[in-house]
Amino acid sequence: MTKRSSVKTVYVVSHTHWDREWYQDYQGFRTRLVYMIDELLDTMEANPDYRYFLMDGQTIVIDDYLEIRPERREQLTRYIRESRIGVGPWYVMPDEFLVSGESLIRNLQTGFRESRKLGTEPVKSGYVTDIFGHNSQFPQLLRGFGIDNAVLFRGFRGDSDPAEMEWEGADGSRVLGLKLDEDRAYGDFYFFLRWPFVDRDFRYEEPELIERAKSMLAYKNKRATTDIMMGMDGVDHIEIEPRLPWMLQTLNEAESLEGVKFMHATLEQYLEALRGKVSNLKLYRGEQRTNGYNGINNWVLVNVLSSRIHLKQRNQQCELLLEKWAEPWAVFAMLEGRAYPRVFLEKAWQFLLQNHPHDSICGCSIDQVHQDMIYRFDQSRLIAQQMNHEQLHYFANHIDPSGLVGSDILVVYNPLQDADDGIIIVEAELLHDSNGGLKSIVLGGSFLQLRDASGQLLDCQVVEIARNKVRRVRKYRDIPSGETVDRLKLAFKGNIPSCGYAAFTIEKVVIPVPAFGEYGMTSLVQPRRLLGTMKVNETTWNNGRIEMRVNENGTIRVTDVHSGKVHDGLLLFEDAADIGEGWNYVAPANNAIFHSAGCRAVISTVTDGPLVSIACVEITFTVPAGITHDDTSRREDKVGLAIRTYLELRKDDPVLRCKTIVNNTARNHRLKLLFPSGLLTDHYYASTPFDLVKRSIKQIDAAAHLETARGDAPYNGLIVLRDDTAGLALYSKGLYEMAMKEDEARTAALTLYRSTDKEVLSDGGDGGQLLREMTFEYAIRPFEVHAVALPALWSERERFAAGLQSLTVRRDDIRYESLQRRERSLPAVRSYVQVDNGSVRISALQQAERQENGVNIRLFNASENAETAVVRFDRPIESAEAVSLDEQPLADFTDLHVKNGAVTIALGAKRIQTIRLTFGS
Repeated sequence: MTKRSSVKTVYVVSHTHWDREWYQDYQGFRTRLVYMIDELLDTMEANPDYRYFLMDGQTIVIDDYLEIRPERREQLTRYIRESRIGVGPWYVMPDEFLVSGESLIRNLQTGFRESRKLGTEPVKSGYVTDIFGHNSQFPQLLRGFGIDNAVLFRGFRGDSDPAEMEWEGADGSRVLGLKLDEDRAYGDFYFFLRWPFVDRDFRYEEPELIERAKSMLAYKNKRATTDIMMGMDGVDHIEIEPRLPWMLQTLNEAESLEGVKFMHATLEQYLEALRGKVSNLKLYRGEQRTNGYNGINNWVLVNVLSSRIHLKQRNQQCELLLEKWAEPWAVFAMLEGRAYPRVFLEKAWQFLLQNHPHDSICGCSIDQVHQDMIYRFDQSRLIAQQMNHEQLHYFANHIDPSGLVGSDILVVYNPLQDADDGIIIVEAELLHDSNGGLKSIVLGGSFLQLRDASGQLLDCQVVEIARNKVRRVRKYRDIPSGETVDRLKLAFKGNIPSCGYAAFTIEKVVIPVPAFGEYGMTSLVQPRRLLGTMKVNETTWNNGRIEMRVNENGTIRVTDVHSGKVHDGLLLFEDAADIGEGWNYVAPANNAIFHSAGCRAVISTVTDGPLVSIACVEITFTVPAGITHDDTSRREDKVGLAIRTYLELRKDDPVLRCKTIVNNTARNHRLKLLFPSGLLTDHYYASTPFDLVKRSIKQIDAAAHLETARGDAPYNGLIVLRDDTAGLALYSKGLYEMAMKEDEARTAALTLYRSTDKEVLSDGGDGGQLLREMTFEYAIRPFEVHAVALPALWSERERFAAGLQSLTVRRDDIRYESLQRRERSLPAVRSYVQVDNGSVRISALQQAERQENGVNIRLFNASENAETAVVRFDRPIESAEAVSLDEQPLADFTDLHVKNGAVTIALGAKRIQTIRLTFGS
């Protein structure tokens, strides 16, 4: 006899989980979406007892539908305004580890904005039903939008998880967690009660329907913490059941269900009832990415972090362009009189966010989906680049030239709150003239003179020259034209202020040729020669902070000059077979693993000088060409992976910058890059959105788990290891999968890419094999533990990722491309924002949405301690108001004061806070 359930009420939430693109392309899925919503609207119109439907926590599906069915806008929006159809809070349901913290915020902001355009408030739930694990700051992000709950699935163990829990984020923020069960997840009602009748064309038999309801109650009661439960009536891309009101009536009238009430409800109605019943819930802290113990779909699918890596690289490029360049410089230009390009920037974000659904950015869909993503990345990048191009020119074109000596003005821009004081490497463009551009320093040749804004002559090292390049010129109201330029990469010692720019001048000096019949010269222009080297010998370089030696096999030995700590054998490549797909790395039964330790490297010096030296290390790494036809082992025939790595040292800089270019000619394999740290530690730190999380090197014993642990884990650009005396940090761009080996050397492994051919519900293809040349950028940073704090490493990684940008304009020939102009009165050097505490980081700087004359600055505390910071702009701050991530005023936030035109703010550990500023005249 079935045990009587303690559950008294079942809140049935009808929904569909709508992947916009996955095993089918976007247009194919959109066609099905249109048919599904058509039926939903027809059913709601014909039968008022079909009360509610949830649009998967997204708003983009509404846009997708109305683009095809504009004539049904009024009907659809009426049901949305009546709260019969729930939309939001997301624009799209994103992955939580493969996008930046700002991307998650903008996604929710867009979802809120689009919901309100439809005349309703969004569904106030952290609805992430199918995300592959959850980051540590997610509770705080939800709280920032007034959301006190999260609907969760993956990332938890499985059958030991209660249906309700409390989840605490990195800063202490807590939300109520609705943990979906490990088997049926967000489709429990569907799988228990609807799916068994699929082979009978959903012709329900009442006795069987009632018995299956009993089974659901018995199963769910084991996890329930109260006498109510939620049943989710829907699953992936499933259409509605128009007979649901009849089903619920049948269950409510069944005597054998002993009075359990089944209600068609909204998610909010269930939450309202639940909040008054829960108490003493099990507490979960921090990131949730446990390998699934059991459950059909309870997998975190960690290897999506390295699938189709080119998508991840393009995504981070777009995020950096928007977050660090286009938006902040739009604010600075606005402060100097230029119109803020809000709609352009929102459009760039829209294209980018459309690539953030988990099956898109994770690289686990069919090839057509990922081809479509490239277009969206391009559109986002092109809009952001155009806005940034215009804004940076706005400054360069309006700098007062009167105190500058030289024919060309080189303006260098720094988007970050930390001044860049050291060796600056930027590009300059000079007109290619009759002297042949920059030539050898001989009679009849030419050389450069570089001066700072004060006229001081600077030592300058020419790193690269590209002659006879075309620069497009388009003056406002004129037809476009082109001019020939020489592009030079210059290195010099300089200081670019925080969130600001500095102007330098360039003069091309020609050494005259003696006149006919003359032997001597009446005047000789002496070139400023820059002599020197960092080379110790043919394979060793020393920049004063790092000594780098290239070993015969292409690995490197790095010594911290200050501490004497040696890290040897870095940059060892590891190659293993991969017969998996977009979700999983899968090793064949016989998996021969190859290492580059036996390679013979070709070592060359690309650039040598006192300010910067670049070495190139080339190896041919021989690996199997692919997998045998039965997927049991690697093939006997081999191919050579041509790998060249450029190693860049700058004078007195503790960061070794690396760029590895791999020509991938092998199939079905995974390439990793190894960094044996040699540090005595059992923990490491990895950056994730708005956090630097501490993790154990020791892996859990997952032998009994459905999903076995492999040690791979997410990060988004920063890994730190340290013991009592020394540390090693790794910075990267666009790489997201790492692992720590439990070896004596405490080796960190970065996955560069995975090559796979299997695709979901298709015959597969070559799109995931990545048979192309790929470039990976990363950096190595040895440090002394007692001299360098973790937030300082976060700052350095930001600088490595965002970099500097530069523009060259003719001093006396300004070509305006738009009507946005002002007097040429800007100073040659300016800092727009200064933050006196490096632990408090600027995350965003943009025009306030709710107050056009206001500026939003978002700060977060990267430290594990409470911090206080003073924020100054280049002009007095008149008012400062703490607002939520939804830009709602926070009356209870009192740790904010304006004094003498600056803002002082106190932030708890890991706290994120937005401030709305206005400025005095």
